Amino acid sequence: MAMTPIPNSLELDMVEVSTGARISVNFRWIEGKLQAVFLYDSVVLCHTHFMSKSSPTRRSRVFTISFPEDLARQVEAVAKEESRNISELFREAFRRYRIEKRNAKLDRIRAEVAKRSPSPYTEDDVESLVDEVRRGIYEESLRDKEKKTA
Repeated sequence: MAMTPIPNSLELDMVEVSTGARISVNFRWIEGKLQAVFLYDSVVLCHTHFMSKSSPTRRSRVFTISFPEDLARQVEAVAKEESRNISELFREAFRRYRIEKRNAKLDRIRAEVAKRSPSPYTEDDVESLVDEVRRGIYEESLRDKEKKTA
């Protein structure tokens, strides 16, 4: 009679359905005992199909990001120092990033415009030009009224 060999290791992936938390465990025979060897030291949150569907009560989305250990410690230290959670810290960082990008784009556009046609106008000139345009619009509206009454 042939005997079925006993496997010397067993891998198991576990996923918590409601949160999407995932952990991988490898069971091995070590020193005559079956022992669990965790492939990940901590739970890794995954952006799953369940998380991407927004529920009627949730007004935010969940993202998973990873950092080198040194940078992760810095993130945690700043959050603790400012008494904020990491989500708040990254929301503010992203807002500032977008503002910096927008300002950099505007600066590039202003520089290009300045190269093409440097403006000889002063602030007083701009005021008089605005008055002139407004006067022209007003006179045009008077002419239109005269045409309608004639």
